[in-house]
Amino acid sequence: MDDMRGAGQDSATQTAKIEARGVEVHYGANHALKDVNVTILDKAVTAFIGPSGCGKSTFLRCLNRMNDTVASCRVDGKITLDGEDIYSPKVDPVQLRAKVGMVFQKPNPFPKSIYDNVAYGPKIHGMTRNKAELDAIVEASLRKAALWGEVKDRLAASGTGLSGGQQQRLCIARAIATSPEVLLMDEPCSALDPIATAQVEELIDELRATFSVVIVTHSMQQAARVSQKTAFFHLGSLVEYGETASIFTNPKDPRTEAYITGRIG
Repeated sequence: MDDMRGAGQDSATQTAKIEARGVEVHYGANHALKDVNVTILDKAVTAFIGPSGCGKSTFLRCLNRMNDTVASCRVDGKITLDGEDIYSPKVDPVQLRAKVGMVFQKPNPFPKSIYDNVAYGPKIHGMTRNKAELDAIVEASLRKAALWGEVKDRLAASGTGLSGGQQQRLCIARAIATSPEVLLMDEPCSALDPIATAQVEELIDELRATFSVVIVTHSMQQAARVSQKTAFFHLGSLVEYGETASIFTNPKDPRTEAYITGRIG
C-alpha cells in the first residue's frame, strides 16, 4: 500500500457526519472538556491527539454516550449525528451505540465463540430473520475486519484464544456487525505489537470507504499515517483541528507545534 494514506479525498466534497457545538464535560467538580466545537466528516478518518488526560477519550465517549454510564459525569452543549441531537430524550442510547460502534484500547472479546462474538449485536438488535442471514453478517463482518481467512475454519473456537492482534480485529468485526455509520476507536493499537498494529492501521484505511472513523491515538506517527483530519486537544480544550498534513507540517497554534515537536506532552 502506498503511504499517501493520510491524503484522502478533498474534504470540500465530503459531508459532515457529526457536529459538536459548545460541548462541555464535568466529572463532579472536574471540568474535563471546555467548549469543544468540531465537525467530523463522513467516509474519513479523524484522529484525536494530545497528552494524557487532555480530554480526547472523554470527548470520544461523548459521541456514543458512553459517559452516560459514569454517575458523576455531566455533558452540556450539542452533538448531532446526521443532524439529529444524540442527547435528545427521544434517542435510545442502546440504538445510538448500534449506529456508533466502539473499539477499545485493550481487545475485549466476549468469552464466547468467534462466531457468537460477531453475531451478538445483530441478534440483540433483531437484525436477522434466520441463521442464513446471521451467517452472512458474521462472514461479511469478519471479511471487512480482514480476519475471515484466519478464522473461517474455527468459528466455534473461543474468541479469547486468538492472538492480541486477531482479538482486536475480532472486536472491530463485532463493532461493524450492527452496520454502524460511525466507528470510534480508543487507542486500538496500544496493546498490540508492530506487525498487528500495521494490520489494524491498514484495516482502518479500508474501513473509511464505508464508515466515518474516529481514532484516539497517543502515536503522532499513527495519526499521520491513517487520518485525513486531526484534532489536537490540550488541557481539556480543542486547540486546533484541520487537515492532518497541515496540522503536522504547518500548525497554526504554538501549543500544537510544541506538542508535535515534543516540547509538551
